[in-house]
Amino acid sequence: MPLFRNLFCALLFLNLAGCYSLSPIDIDKSIRPAKDGATSYLVGVVGVWPDAKYSLHEQSLLLRQKGGGGSASARLRNNVHLRTPRDIRDGRRGIGTLFVMPLKPGRYELYNVLFKRSDGTTTWKREDFSIPLQLEPGKAYYIGDFRAACLDYNARCAFIHSYDIKRDQALVTSKHPELPPLQLIELEHLDGAYPILLDSDAANAVVFKTILSGQAK
Repeated sequence: MPLFRNLFCALLFLNLAGCYSLSPIDIDKSIRPAKDGATSYLVGVVGVWPDAKYSLHEQSLLLRQKGGGGSASARLRNNVHLRTPRDIRDGRRGIGTLFVMPLKPGRYELYNVLFKRSDGTTTWKREDFSIPLQLEPGKAYYIGDFRAACLDYNARCAFIHSYDIKRDQALVTSKHPELPPLQLIELEHLDGAYPILLDSDAANAVVFKTILSGQAK
């Protein structure tokens, strides 16, 4: 019995230690700032919408340098053993991961999204779009809160976008006190990513919210 008890404790420890072990960001080396080099920061939250009826194990925002260059991504991974940090919990199912991307200054664009299940059976992207971002050195840019919800488990999903700079500035101050104050970026051409990126306050988002929450009859 002591052997089984010790084995159980060891497995429990590994399970707990394995959670929250993944980084929410992935950045190509070509666009990472050099040590002590000029740096811009891109900040936001990616996660699951509080009223979502369905969501997948991973949802990501995809970013790239304009004019050809490196790419980066910000994700929330929500699995039993492999998770990104749950910095935000709200509503019935809402969770969010704060991401802070250190990047070389320059011109970038949000160009796609990715939704997938942990077993790899379901992965979905859409045609590329372009939401431009101009990043200057020494500044931290806040692009908002991106929360995913799905029509079903076949990755027919969308991000609902909003801003909560007061909440997220407090998170950044706590986790990354070295960053300058956040500067909010109003995302241009968000309508070009419709319906995969929805402005939470737009009139056309109301119908989608009703459907994605499972309240549509």
